[in-house]
Amino acid sequence: MVVNNLKLLVGGVQLRDGVTTITDILGKMFVRAGLHVLAMEKGYASTIYGAHQYDPVVVAETPPLSYGDDRTDILVALEFDTNPDVQPQPNRDTLLRHGKNLKDGGVLLYDSTTSLVDTSDLEARGVKVFPLPARQIALRELKREVVKNTVVTGAFLRLIEFDMDYALFGQYLEERFAKRGREIVELNLEAARRGRAVIEEIMKAHGWADVGYRLEPRPVERPMVLVNGNEALSMGAILAGCRFYAGYPITPASSILEFMEAHLPRYNGRALQGQNERESIRAAIGASITGVRSAIGSSGPGISLKVEEFGVAGVTETPIVIIDTQRAGPSTGMPTKPEQGDLAMAVYAGHGEIPRIVLAAGTVEECYTMAFEAFDLADKYQCPVFLLTDLTLADGRKNLPEAFFAQQRRPVVRHGLLREADLTGDGYRRYAVTESGISPRNVPGVPGAIFKMSGSEHDEMGMVTTDPPKRKAMHEKRMRKMQTYLKEDVKPPQVVGTPDGVPLLVGWGSTKLPLLDAQRQLREEGLETAVVYFTHLWPLPVHLVRPLLQRGSTVIVVEGNYNGQLADLIQQECLIETRRILKYNGRPFYTSDITGGVRQLLANGTRVVRVGDRAPTVVLETVPEGD
Repeated sequence: MVVNNLKLLVGGVQLRDGVTTITDILGKMFVRAGLHVLAMEKGYASTIYGAHQYDPVVVAETPPLSYGDDRTDILVALEFDTNPDVQPQPNRDTLLRHGKNLKDGGVLLYDSTTSLVDTSDLEARGVKVFPLPARQIALRELKREVVKNTVVTGAFLRLIEFDMDYALFGQYLEERFAKRGREIVELNLEAARRGRAVIEEIMKAHGWADVGYRLEPRPVERPMVLVNGNEALSMGAILAGCRFYAGYPITPASSILEFMEAHLPRYNGRALQGQNERESIRAAIGASITGVRSAIGSSGPGISLKVEEFGVAGVTETPIVIIDTQRAGPSTGMPTKPEQGDLAMAVYAGHGEIPRIVLAAGTVEECYTMAFEAFDLADKYQCPVFLLTDLTLADGRKNLPEAFFAQQRRPVVRHGLLREADLTGDGYRRYAVTESGISPRNVPGVPGAIFKMSGSEHDEMGMVTTDPPKRKAMHEKRMRKMQTYLKEDVKPPQVVGTPDGVPLLVGWGSTKLPLLDAQRQLREEGLETAVVYFTHLWPLPVHLVRPLLQRGSTVIVVEGNYNGQLADLIQQECLIETRRILKYNGRPFYTSDITGGVRQLLANGTRVVRVGDRAPTVVLETVPEGD
């Protein structure tokens, strides 16, 4: 019997079968029962209806280090019309897609309303199979098809022997349906009982005492909440003082806009859905000019459309936070699949040169905490600050203590905003040349100062100029901010383990948890490694990074893109040779991708391993060395 340690995968037809409805219900129940939940791969398609959708969830007694690999303990297939006797239908195929990854001795629960499915191959591997005519029960017995998934939920709770008295499930139903009447709550409870009854009949017929997996409640020491990266980032932004947010609907950033529209007004702020991507960033720049902490959010295609405005913010020295929830590109790419392909764009995009800071969050917690950093840095250095996440983090859910959000909250401190009392009689120079590169900042309407701003090159007063000495002084002043940042605010990479003489596993973004899990597994196999994880990516702190990386025996950079964009930056800036484990098939990194890739790199001496199949594929190719 495996207790309080399982991986569940629920699959079905997108926007019909309620895949995430079930996982959200179960996730909240598990968290309230003192268990830990990690769900970092929400597999959905970019089509609106009819495609396959799946949602794997890890449940454990202690916080899961990672979501592991694509193997599953319990598989729940919600499709009620799969026909195994015809050509496999790609949008009706949870069992066909994921059955091969079901562990030996695992559990299959599927909707058998239309017909039974031939599962002899799974049963030969010890899989316990539970056909459940959920839609038939809902439609014919309860006369409400909408409770189909409640039938499945009741059946699943019986499989894992969890919440047998429906205390937690009943609480959830009361919270969700109490306003609609007691009869709705009772209907759902009865649907759950019908599902449980079918499971008990099957177990009795086979003589099974249990299915080998059980979840047991644990004492709840502190209240927990289940949040995703976009929710955490949005909360962090509001508490960091963001009072204007602009965006345009785009996956996977849209939920940030929706959160801001719902909650910013309560904090005397406003969210704007622009008519297009460029309008949104122009509105945010305008709000920031008036002194309001402002941000925009988008994903790859939308970020591309805003490039000219990056330069506007840079040359006018206007603070703005640019949130890029990366997805697979190029062009429209795969809108609902993860990738880390935008680092080069964040670092280099735009004509000419501007000061910019690029940060990246790697966990749901960091989505929250790094929002504070992004707004503080934008305010202080009066420049664009890019905060990179990706689809894995944006939709990835994790339970966190409620107290975390208060404990990690930072006071809002505005940097460099002048008031009337700060102005002197010698004339206000908005773009005064300073040693730090940071000029005194004013906003329109403050008495005693004339406010001038132009997207063209200008002098200290803000007047347009093409005078070579003035241009040189102003350009150098702006770029000097980055030297100040590297001295005062940049953070070195996080290091887990002792880096001396061992392979260094280097990453950024959502590779963090798989890297830490891979480090643990490799240690169990007798290979010591150290994890080096970047949150501050640009300007790259060479003075901190080069001495650190030189301590390792080899530098292995793990990234979700084709070329290895961080690896390129390291070679370019630090002149250190890197090896690379790369993945870009639209799936997040699994621990097994990294452990397998490390073995391949160290055994064969190759420079690049491209993963994405079950086994890593070695690619013998030349990567330019950093010398």
